[in-house]
Amino acid sequence: MSTFASQFKELASRLGIHYQDISLYFVAFTHKTYANEHKIPCNERLEFIGDAILDFLVGEYMYIHYPDLPEGALSKKRAQYVCEEANNSYTLKLGLDKLLMLGVGEEEQGGRTRQSILADLFEAFLGALYLDNKSLKEVRKVLEMVVFPNIEGHTNYLIDYKSKLQELIQSENRKSVSYILEDESGPSHDKRFKIAVFFEGIRLGEGIGKSKKEAEQLAAKQALDKLAK
Repeated sequence: MSTFASQFKELASRLGIHYQDISLYFVAFTHKTYANEHKIPCNERLEFIGDAILDFLVGEYMYIHYPDLPEGALSKKRAQYVCEEANNSYTLKLGLDKLLMLGVGEEEQGGRTRQSILADLFEAFLGALYLDNKSLKEVRKVLEMVVFPNIEGHTNYLIDYKSKLQELIQSENRKSVSYILEDESGPSHDKRFKIAVFFEGIRLGEGIGKSKKEAEQLAAKQALDKLAK
């Protein structure tokens, strides 16, 4: 805890955020694999509340800044900036990954660079900020650093990997790929879907996401990365 405390103080100072209860942030940076090894709470509950806050604040921002967009368009646009790929990017920009505590096995398997883990970390961090300050002020401050500028600059995190993969496959022949749900886990409010993409019985890639659509996109992205090599 003492090592984490010194590292977090440096992070908070660099980001210009205020905090009171450092134990909340210790939990926010604790992955379930580390928690299991040390018999302490993990960051999944904080991730749950951070996810809701991120949805709300990005939605509020878009409601104010895009007064002419209808509800459906607002929802679609918001999804570009609260998806796994976007959250992973925010974590890296803030340097949160350096404080992440992983179990030994997860660390050895490259968990510190795994997109899903880093995306969840960003949400857990926001959840801790909110609960610590009992307001959205400090959370907004973070979003003003890494989220809102991307909206203003029209950064698009949601690349349609499925379409790109299908176009690539059909350019060689006229057949399609198929997506298979291989696993579904987690409580109803925090589901994880594992989907693999196949072509003529050959497994091209897999993805794990909070929705089936997200998992399919991640599977297609992995397939494209492999084919590019």
